[in-house]
Amino acid sequence: MSDKELNHKKYGINMGLYSALFMLYNLLAFNSVFFAKIYDLSSPVFTAGTFFIIWILGTLSCLILFHKITVKPLSYLFLLINAGTYYFIKTYNVSIDEEMLRNTLETNFTETADLLNLTWVLYVLILGALPCYIIYRFLDIKPLKWYKTLGCAFVLIGMFLAVIFPNLKIVAPFVRSNKPAKYLLVPVNYIGAIISYTKHYYRENHEFVPVGTDARLEEYWNNGKKNLIIFAIGETARAANFSFNGYERQTNAPLKPFKNNIINYTNATSCGTSTAVSVPCMFSKDSRADYSNGSLAYTENVLDIMQRGGYSVIWLENNSDCKSVCTRVKSLKPCSLYTDSHECLDDILIPEIGKNLSPTPQNTIIVMHQIGSHGPKYYKRYPENMAQYTPVCNTEKLNECSHEQLVNTYDNTIYYTSYILAEIIKEAEKYKQDYNVMVIYISDHGESLGENNIYLHSAPYSFAPKEQKQIPFFIWAEDETLGNLNLDKQCLIKSTENSVSHDNIFHSLLGIGGIKTKEYNQQLDLFDSCKK
Repeated sequence: MSDKELNHKKYGINMGLYSALFMLYNLLAFNSVFFAKIYDLSSPVFTAGTFFIIWILGTLSCLILFHKITVKPLSYLFLLINAGTYYFIKTYNVSIDEEMLRNTLETNFTETADLLNLTWVLYVLILGALPCYIIYRFLDIKPLKWYKTLGCAFVLIGMFLAVIFPNLKIVAPFVRSNKPAKYLLVPVNYIGAIISYTKHYYRENHEFVPVGTDARLEEYWNNGKKNLIIFAIGETARAANFSFNGYERQTNAPLKPFKNNIINYTNATSCGTSTAVSVPCMFSKDSRADYSNGSLAYTENVLDIMQRGGYSVIWLENNSDCKSVCTRVKSLKPCSLYTDSHECLDDILIPEIGKNLSPTPQNTIIVMHQIGSHGPKYYKRYPENMAQYTPVCNTEKLNECSHEQLVNTYDNTIYYTSYILAEIIKEAEKYKQDYNVMVIYISDHGESLGENNIYLHSAPYSFAPKEQKQIPFFIWAEDETLGNLNLDKQCLIKSTENSVSHDNIFHSLLGIGGIKTKEYNQQLDLFDSCKK
């Protein structure tokens, strides 16, 4: 072989093997900080398992992205960006998220240039440019037949399921409790940051969409009182663990004194399996089938319409945030107003009812967004004196607890939620001389507690287990209030056998509130068919 032929010799490698090796190099070369973090948070075995899982998913992603034309350009792009990104993570111990990307894009050239020193150049040259040259100069990457690519994909998926499924009890709570670690994982961190930044840029610059601009109030009740609707949003409460729905434990015991005035819907389903989807969806004019996640950032919802119709609207927050639902109405976060804590129990919301009512009665809706049963730290969602079931799971590491401990702890959160709802009703009763008072409770989504080895929530809706979609939903109103609102109580009780969902909330609030608008759908109003 001549020297010329040697100088141009390339080594053939198929796309499957190349994808596996490319991902292996990326994990080894650019993710030492990420795996050190995982090691600090877990164990050597868990860290090794994490490496293997990410390698599988990364290889699968490469198989999808890499084709005959795209494989080398994409390889060069990822290697160079990864190397530059890894320098900043390694040197400054920074996390790469949307906010970091936003700051970078808004920083002027001089400030950016100060960070790009000789060491950064060496990182890019040695870890990025050198592998690029090797790929360009020495590798002849051969595409796989489509059926071989499909076969490789099935093998990788099978490997993933074989590792992850038996260990969900460990993995699910770890991921949920250590979300910031993902901002150290290259290239997942900056890809996620770009996607999030693009979404927010689109929402911020999207034309605002008003809804129900024709809204007007028609007070169909004639007792001279105003309406007070207290709308409590539960967090991670599932219908199966409510004694009102047949659960053998008396998890709703604190609500028993009010049982005669509670209309409980036993077949209610959520719009999504996460707070980020379900909360905005339930207030949107769109049904679950039509709802576009994120659209409420630029689209009005039922609270905007009720406010336009003359209602005083107050949002009381004790969860992460209102997911854009309360952007244009009065909103308060008592936990940050009155304490130095980042997390409070839901009882902090109750005094806010009276504080936020007008001295002169006016039609009012108060939304109370609870922390409820949010996991995996179930043990932090109730005070110790509310622990009805023991032994409990006093850690977010669910693998360290038995199934009995896990269920006990979760049931304690439901019991405490029942106590909170009972206290809300007691508080609401104080104002029935001036108001037609109604309390509505509905959870945002359910929760998996180990059924079929699945934990927590946020599973894709199409194949999410029923435990994540079936939710508690009830209405409390005294007979006098129902009569004032022209509602037939027996009709309402009978209707609780029907299938209902978050789709009904928008239209039911408009209906009971006396708000007339073309956006109102009579068929989805739970109260309409029971009006006298």
